[in-house]
Amino acid sequence: MGISEKTRKILWVQAGGLCAVCKAQVITSGTASDDPSVFGEEAHIVARSEGGPRAGGLAENLINHHTNLILLCSNDHKRVDDQPNHFTVERLRLIKSEHEAWVRSVMDADASRLRLVPDPLFPQPKMLKLITRGNPLWNMVKESVTFEYAIPDHLNDDVEDLIIEFMDLLRDFLDIAGDLVSVRENRDAEKALQQYISRLAEREFLVGAYVRHMLLKGGSADSLTPWPMLRVEVQPATLAEVADENGTPYSDQG
Repeated sequence: MGISEKTRKILWVQAGGLCAVCKAQVITSGTASDDPSVFGEEAHIVARSEGGPRAGGLAENLINHHTNLILLCSNDHKRVDDQPNHFTVERLRLIKSEHEAWVRSVMDADASRLRLVPDPLFPQPKMLKLITRGNPLWNMVKESVTFEYAIPDHLNDDVEDLIIEFMDLLRDFLDIAGDLVSVRENRDAEKALQQYISRLAEREFLVGAYVRHMLLKGGSADSLTPWPMLRVEVQPATLAEVADENGTPYSDQG
């Protein structure tokens, strides 16, 4: 009986799809006209045939078990079989054990790494919403827990300073929005944002924003924390393209 499909899957997953000796990925990318090339090979630690390298000493029912297989690239498979005095059963078992432990450690580290992923319950915005008033931008600020921005290049100093002041104000408001509970405090925040929006408009700059619903992931598969992200951009009105909610420019709607 040959190697079963289940055994093959176990071996490849535990090895991370990498050669246990050289750590190379044992599959190449495909091309426009060809499938990927696979050069990973399931090598026996204790040989399958009596005349093979490292033959004998293992029960027949364990010969094709995943514990007696090691994933190698084609080059290292040939090297291992050509040099049985160096690549003994004990050495190959150690190589396999250390490699699979390394793969697990890499996977565990990746699983615990904090990262942001899109929230599948919300459609991801395709474009910025044009902001002309302080109220809608303030509502976005209150909804968000993090902030990113974009500032145009090649600005004169006065305009750049104005935009930076505006972005710093947004960041400050993001930190304290949860503490502003009265209508007066919220209204004052809206007015402060409105002043910057108006001053930028006077200089022919538009403000665009959206909230991207993300999840903060890390620690375990169950650790998913809502993490709405506010993105704000300021762009020259001469370069900005205004579109409807479907992304169709108004200039194309005749």
